[in-house]
Amino acid sequence: MIYKINLMPKIRLFCNESLEEKKEINIDGDNFHYLANVMRCEVGSVVFLFNENDGEFLTKVSSKLKRGLKLIICERKKYERIDNDFSIIFCPPKSHKLDILVQKCTEIGVKNFVPVISERTENRNLNINRMKKIILEAVEQSNQIHVPNICSPINFTKFIDQFDSENNEIFFADIQSDTSISDLKIDNKKSNFILIGPEGDFSPNELKILRDSFQSFTIGKRILRSETAAISSLILFNNIKVIN
Repeated sequence: MIYKINLMPKIRLFCNESLEEKKEINIDGDNFHYLANVMRCEVGSVVFLFNENDGEFLTKVSSKLKRGLKLIICERKKYERIDNDFSIIFCPPKSHKLDILVQKCTEIGVKNFVPVISERTENRNLNINRMKKIILEAVEQSNQIHVPNICSPINFTKFIDQFDSENNEIFFADIQSDTSISDLKIDNKKSNFILIGPEGDFSPNELKILRDSFQSFTIGKRILRSETAAISSLILFNNIKVIN
C-alpha cells in the first residue's frame, strides 16, 4: 500500500487588511512573488493570513493573474495566543549581528524592541524598515500573531531621563551582578524591559546610573556577544513565572 504524504510547509502571511470569512483578498508585489514564484501556489493552494486584531484565517487561491493572486477566506482557525511579557532594550551591534538579534528574539517571543545609543554603541545608523521586514518574516515563520514594534533609536541619557519607572521596570544584564534571573522581583502590572549593553559594555558613568536605578541580573561570568546575551536572556526571562 502506498501512502501519499503531504510535505508542503504551512504558508503564512501577515495581512494589514481586516480579515473575515468569505472576504476576498488581493495579493500583489513582493507577496505575490513569494506565493507564485517561491512557494509555487496555484488555484486551490492553501495560504494562512493573520493579523493581531482578527487572528489567523485559512484561505485558498481563487484565481491567479499575471501580476497578482486572489485569495478567498474560508474559515478562522483556532489560535492559542501566547503573550510576550518582555521587551528588549539594546545597543545596536553591527548589521549582521543586529539581524540575528532581531530575528531570533522575535522567534523566541518578544513584546517590542527599543534601540538605545550609548557611548560605546557600534551601530548608530539603523535601517528601521529593514528591521521591520526581518521582524515580520520571523513572525510568519514562527507561527505567531503578535508583531513586535521597533522604536526609533534614542540617546541613552534621553532615554533614562524620559523613562517612566512608575509603570515600567528595567532589568539589565551586568557581568558583576550576583542576582540570577529567578531571584528578580518581576511585576506583570508593569511593562518589563530587558536591557542589553553594547559589546564594549556601558561606560563607567552609564553603569553607575543603571546600577543606582534598576535591577541587575547575571547570565554567567562569560563575556557574551550582545546578540547572544539578548537571545539567552530572553529565553530565560520567558521561562520564569511572572508574579501577579
